[in-house]
Amino acid sequence: MPTNSCYVYLHLQKGFVPVGKLTMRQNGEQLSSEFAYGRRYLERPNALSIDPRQLPLTSERFQTLGLFGCFRDASPDGWGRHLLDRAAEEHGTHPSEFEYLTVLDQQNRIGALAFGMDLSGPKPYTPAWRPKRIAGDGLDLQKMLEAADAVMNYEELKPEYRRFLVRGSSVGGAQPKATLEFEGRPWIAKFSQKLESWPTCRIELAAMRLAAACGIRTAASRLVHVAGGRDILLSERFDRAPNGNRLPYLTAMSLTGVPEMHMGSYGDIARSMRRFCDTDTLSDDLAELFRRMVFNILCNNTDDHQCNHAFLYSFERRTWRLSPAYDVVPQPLFYETGPSRLTLGVGESGTLATLPNALSHCEDFLLTKEQARGIVRNMHARVHKHWQQVNQDAGVPEEKLPALAQAYHVAASPYEE
Repeated sequence: MPTNSCYVYLHLQKGFVPVGKLTMRQNGEQLSSEFAYGRRYLERPNALSIDPRQLPLTSERFQTLGLFGCFRDASPDGWGRHLLDRAAEEHGTHPSEFEYLTVLDQQNRIGALAFGMDLSGPKPYTPAWRPKRIAGDGLDLQKMLEAADAVMNYEELKPEYRRFLVRGSSVGGAQPKATLEFEGRPWIAKFSQKLESWPTCRIELAAMRLAAACGIRTAASRLVHVAGGRDILLSERFDRAPNGNRLPYLTAMSLTGVPEMHMGSYGDIARSMRRFCDTDTLSDDLAELFRRMVFNILCNNTDDHQCNHAFLYSFERRTWRLSPAYDVVPQPLFYETGPSRLTLGVGESGTLATLPNALSHCEDFLLTKEQARGIVRNMHARVHKHWQQVNQDAGVPEEKLPALAQAYHVAASPYEE
């Protein structure tokens, strides 16, 4: 069974420090992992568990099938894997899980983890299909969009764009996106597609603005245009501090320990927060998680799986907190009738996307019925009043609003308890 090992590094405010050693064994689709913290790391006064559920801060040697949650979060999926697959195809091979995790540049990786083959510091792993040095200048938004189009269309990439493949992306999701510096700040870019009939970037921008108006912390977002007006949505990276330090990051999938990102419920996330998160801010974060669930119902964001909720480690408070909201995209009903369903469980009626269902398990969020009803009533009123205007302000064409009204179907009429 092929075995690969690497050292795991964590950015602890002033720089990377070695945390421990990760060993991965893969035989076809079967993967197992082993990890142990280093003795010197465990002796550090500022040491933290990189995965509080699976890897508590002890000298134990941990083993699991697949990958530990924190490493899965640091590894690409969807679009990021597609990029690396294309790069390896040119050499007649396919990346292993170890290669997916370790070949990425440290600069672009999500969160604060990094990897290296020795103790000289984090460096990308360089299998035969990944050049040790990547020639070419950094890509701007225009070139990234052209490269993304070429990859999506399985076209031959220009030589100067091949770095886009090897650079990869550990940012989650299946749609084309990349990390970049823009006007001196770190962003995640989401690319529109050629001849798209549905202005997803503008609709997501409007939803993020509306969520913020409902008291939800969101990643700062803006729309830019290139290539004859093509939309690119920029979302500021919340895993980077203003001074450039990297913040440890975990998805809700890792915090809850569910085996698949489409499993579980908001109640599961809330209970895991009560176990692992900051007790001083817990009530505020749980109330915010409740707001996010309600907002996803109000705008029919059915892509609310466990990897679209995340947590950041606060070095100041030495504990985990709910990250800003991201990837909130309304989905029109089109051919569906009746109430839709979210991906995560909502309340006593499972995933049913209704406000009464959201209220049914409000105690999971440490809310009384009266408090929960107040939140729902206030949010519904705001969304009902402003959803159309915020979409118009974001540049959503007027002819798209009737279809978009289906996404905001719950908020399209006054709320009755």
